[in-house]
Amino acid sequence: MIVWLSLVFFCLYIAIVIGIGIFASRKESEEGFMIADRGVHGFQLAATMSAGFFDGATLSIFIAYVFGYGLSALWLFVGLALGFLLLKFFAPRIKAKADELKVYTMPEYFFHVFGKKNGMLFSFILILQFFGLLIVNLIVSGKVLTHVFGISYFLAVAIGGLIVLCYLLLAGFKAVVRTDHFQLFIMFLMSIGVGIFLFKGTSFTSVELNVTRLGLGNIIGFLCIGAFSVVVAPDLWQRIFAAKDTVQLNRGLKIAAFILLILGICVSVVGLATKQAFPNIVAEEAFVVGFSELLPSIVKELGLVLLYAVTLSSSDTITFVISSIFTRDLKNYTFRFSESSMKKLTRFFMILILCSGVAISVFYKDIITLGFSLGSLSLGLFPVVVGSFYWKLKKKAVMLSLVVSLLGVVVLFGTGQLNPATSVVTLPLSSITLFISQRMIKSD
Repeated sequence: MIVWLSLVFFCLYIAIVIGIGIFASRKESEEGFMIADRGVHGFQLAATMSAGFFDGATLSIFIAYVFGYGLSALWLFVGLALGFLLLKFFAPRIKAKADELKVYTMPEYFFHVFGKKNGMLFSFILILQFFGLLIVNLIVSGKVLTHVFGISYFLAVAIGGLIVLCYLLLAGFKAVVRTDHFQLFIMFLMSIGVGIFLFKGTSFTSVELNVTRLGLGNIIGFLCIGAFSVVVAPDLWQRIFAAKDTVQLNRGLKIAAFILLILGICVSVVGLATKQAFPNIVAEEAFVVGFSELLPSIVKELGLVLLYAVTLSSSDTITFVISSIFTRDLKNYTFRFSESSMKKLTRFFMILILCSGVAISVFYKDIITLGFSLGSLSLGLFPVVVGSFYWKLKKKAVMLSLVVSLLGVVVLFGTGQLNPATSVVTLPLSSITLFISQRMIKSD
């Protein structure tokens, strides 16, 4: 009976997201498929922006740190909220430039600003970063689905990829935006509902409520990863490009910052309750154990399906972002493809990327290390991105800054030294390299 109930909830979820994809695909144009006709409104922006940062990767890492360090892990969500408010200062400028250039992706934007070579380097770094993020989300969603139905891990990961692919192929970016409304509803229902339920039966100690327990280095790391990664997130830039105007854009960013902070507080309760009930489990498994073992029978089945939907929530965005980068780069660098071929190319890359992500997710499962390496890559981009708003940066200086930060991530990842404190190393590395190169290089 329990398995059948889970299956009903699961099938209902699939029917809704595919139905949204079918509805969004009606009278679909190239511009609608690629950038939602550049007409997305404030609350739509808030929903799609916050959904992208409340996914399997964020949940698994965050609850693991709540499990180990209590409420002080909330600094990650504080950082994310600050990041949205910080992005609000730059967003109107980004939007105006994007509308002027008629660009669709972040690397395409910097192709026009910094030239061909730097545009390609941006593409490489962002594809690497987002493909890793896709792997993390497929791993997490696969673990959840395996727990719900007892099926093989490979089959669970493949099912997740197939679900995302179905509605993405139908309507592209418009499907991403519209399914995020539904996923935001799921996030609130799951986080607030489960949080309130577990809060009643959980007693919190002063140690768990100590917001400095994480340590100064890790707190700074979480704040930097949260705030700065938001500013340079390519999926957020595409949403900025898709905004109707700057008024709607600023409204969406403010609402998204508030939403993420509320969701972070609610999910913290899940991590704390799980630690009290199951103190000896592996921290990385806390997010699944909390939803599967602490809720009553019928609620648990619904909760696990909702958790699955959340863990899969940004996989569509990630897949579309990577696919559109490939599509626009082929358009800009080869001149063999017209604007009318964007949908076909993007659909081809969606299939290729999701199939590759599923295959790799079966063999690589270290989500914590991979997650921090992705955050570290974002920090390396920050000085160049923000610097471009205020100064005329030299192309060679930009390239050196990006290459040095990329090498820094490779060294940290290869030596197994990645954590919230060490992942911020790429920020000063990139900043110092950019500053010195900008002064020493006479001309491009």
